[in-house]
Amino acid sequence: MRERKDLNSRQVPRLRIGFGVVALLVTALMLIVTSGAQPARASGAAAIQITPNSGPYHTVTVVTGQGFAPHEQVAIFKETRAFFAYETDGTGSFVGAPHPLIGPGPLSGIITITGIGRTSGLKATTTFTVTP
Repeated sequence: MRERKDLNSRQVPRLRIGFGVVALLVTALMLIVTSGAQPARASGAAAIQITPNSGPYHTVTVVTGQGFAPHEQVAIFKETRAFFAYETDGTGSFVGAPHPLIGPGPLSGIITITGIGRTSGLKATTTFTVTP
């Protein structure tokens, strides 16, 4: 009499993987998932300053900032108008070049200066007081 073979009861060779190999694979997968895919994040609250912070409208000023993401562009706005953009360093800080306030402006009053990180979306504001 012939012996009947059940196809579902075949022996499947088992692959034996040691704990060290599993740990190595998990570590490699974590590195792949966490590397480069996410934009750099800033470490604290973003802030900007304008120096001097008061004077006649066409005063030459310097805008500085910190707390943005490393190596991102920070767009600088005078009220709602784009003014300049600066690149942050590895610490998320920048020092802008000296520039006069240009374009239409008031004879006196307060102008809001805003910096927005183009990668992080972080936002900071400061003011410049226009004096006659």
